Amino acid sequence: MDNQHLPIDAVSPNNDIDRNTNKQPWFTNERLNLLLAICAIVISAASFYATFIQASAAERQVKAATWPWLEVSTGNFNDEEKREEISFELKNSGAGPALIKYVHFKYQDQSYSDINQLLDACCFDTHTYYQRLKELQNKSPNIDFFKEFGWIMTSSTHNRLLASGENISMLTFSKTAHNKTLWDKLNTARFNTSTELCYCSVLEQCYLSDGRGEVKEVAQCPVIQKNTTQPQVPKPKATTSVAS
Repeated sequence: MDNQHLPIDAVSPNNDIDRNTNKQPWFTNERLNLLLAICAIVISAASFYATFIQASAAERQVKAATWPWLEVSTGNFNDEEKREEISFELKNSGAGPALIKYVHFKYQDQSYSDINQLLDACCFDTHTYYQRLKELQNKSPNIDFFKEFGWIMTSSTHNRLLASGENISMLTFSKTAHNKTLWDKLNTARFNTSTELCYCSVLEQCYLSDGRGEVKEVAQCPVIQKNTTQPQVPKPKATTSVAS
């Protein structure tokens, strides 16, 4: 016979059975554990992402609920008192309170950290005006100087907390026969005056604004040097409410 020339498979008919017996299954315990681990990682990542989205949405809601919006307005007539009166007013039209860091008044390419500095630059010497009114008051103490001569009333804005819906009257100047020329000069100059203000929310989110709608968020408000017309290093000291 020629059996010696046949292939080994032909000689061993049980060889296929041995091969199938030694073959390892694909879905083993190790692969099952790996699949479960991957599923756990995917679920954890999805949960983390959902939590992040919820936290981000909550943060935006809190930010919107505490967002201040400061506006500067100016006018030349007191509607309640029915008289000509120049005013510069700062109002918080936002949802939350604002911590005012500074208000700058800009006139002819110069910036002034105090409204009295603005008056000195654009219109008249407030110190001389104040001294003149003081002399008149000493001569005629029974006269109502607010009505007859028109005192300049100013209010500080530096580091003040302004609640939502509230306002600060930064300047009022009533027109009288005594101050008509000066009043007219300021009334003209106010149209060429702009503002720059920086303020922060209770969440310490700060904003730089022109007081007319142009607002941008900043990391922090610039610090201003005392008694200067330009931004420098120390903070300014604004005037309190006085007659100037």
